[in-house]
Amino acid sequence: MVKDMKLGIVSAMPIEIEYVLSKCKEVKEIQLKRNIYYQGNYNNHELIIVASGVGKTNASIYTQIMVDHFKPDGIINIGVGGGLSDSLEPFDVVLGKSFSYHDVRVKQMKNMFPFRTAFKGDSHLVTIFAEHFDDDKQGKIVSGESFIGSSQDKKEIIKTYHPLIVDMETSSIAHCCFVNDIPFISLNAVTDLADDEAGTTYYKNDKEAADYAGEKLLSILEIEKERLI
Repeated sequence: MVKDMKLGIVSAMPIEIEYVLSKCKEVKEIQLKRNIYYQGNYNNHELIIVASGVGKTNASIYTQIMVDHFKPDGIINIGVGGGLSDSLEPFDVVLGKSFSYHDVRVKQMKNMFPFRTAFKGDSHLVTIFAEHFDDDKQGKIVSGESFIGSSQDKKEIIKTYHPLIVDMETSSIAHCCFVNDIPFISLNAVTDLADDEAGTTYYKNDKEAADYAGEKLLSILEIEKERLI
């Protein structure tokens, strides 16, 4: 039987890919450039899965290797992040539709390559996935090279970027996919509220939240099997 879609899954940490890996069949390990990629099958979709390591550079490197070596039809980031909207609570899963950096000046992003302040999610994937999320669980994700655990930092990020989620990798994956013209979206589960209590809340909720993101992805892949061909 012909597999419907070759889909890349990029996450930062091993706990963020554990749920998806546990549900895949025919899983193979492929070692590339000091990391392990997992090639498996879920509901007849071929999945290429990697935990890149924390931070924008790691995420970019292993996304690019995935694109070059495996040539996926699309890439999805699943992971966890800090909630920045009053509508969000721990364990909510958010659909990322646009992506930017909170630690790069807006003017620099606009005036230097790739000449944009945000990267948009793929319209086809967004249309399909959006049907499975409430309106207040869809929006912008921002990324930067620091864990946000300060109410003041949270306030400044919201004021400038108006995002739903903050993390350390998603926007760099979106950036890499933009350069390669690869369809991209993300599913991020809330671990904490990026406030003064975030350090404690994150470690309490990280594994359960990561599983929620993986479960949400697989449920949509199963429901929308025909539309994702």
